[in-house]
Amino acid sequence: MSLPDDRRAAWKKYSSLWKQEEAGPRHLLLKEGDLSRKLYVIDEGCARSWFNHDGKEISFQFFFEGDVVYSSESFRKNTPSPFSIETIEPVRLRWLNQQDMDIVRQDPDLYPYILDNAADKQAAFMRHFFSYLRDTPQQRYENLLRDQPQIILRVPLQYIASYLGITPVSLSRIRNRGIS
Repeated sequence: MSLPDDRRAAWKKYSSLWKQEEAGPRHLLLKEGDLSRKLYVIDEGCARSWFNHDGKEISFQFFFEGDVVYSSESFRKNTPSPFSIETIEPVRLRWLNQQDMDIVRQDPDLYPYILDNAADKQAAFMRHFFSYLRDTPQQRYENLLRDQPQIILRVPLQYIASYLGITPVSLSRIRNRGIS
């Protein structure tokens, strides 16, 4: 992870709190309905958040190196998570539990980084949500290519189709038509 020196020092300062974890693809870090007990930072690999809707997995966010991933409301309020978090690729993670996070919250360098990262992901989610209201599937795909090409390169097509709100067959048609 590429961080400024002040943040790198903050990570190191709390190295005793951070636990390391590695997992293969399709490993559930958090199951929908469970309590979120860990805040993860992805050092290597990618993950997705998704929920079950009538037996279908609906992907709504992807996470890559340097991203913070957790169910924030569940983590902070001890409520069931409305979604699952699952690895897509083999991952190397670091994580904090709720008690350790209380200590990190006091750090003037690290905690703002974690908050900024989470806020950036929330803003990306809001942009994606609004695209459902105003854009066609073709436009959503073009936006994805332009704004988040790493998703196209690293995420299986069935998850991308779900993220775009279309079927894999429709995604295939859009991809075959190319960019307008």
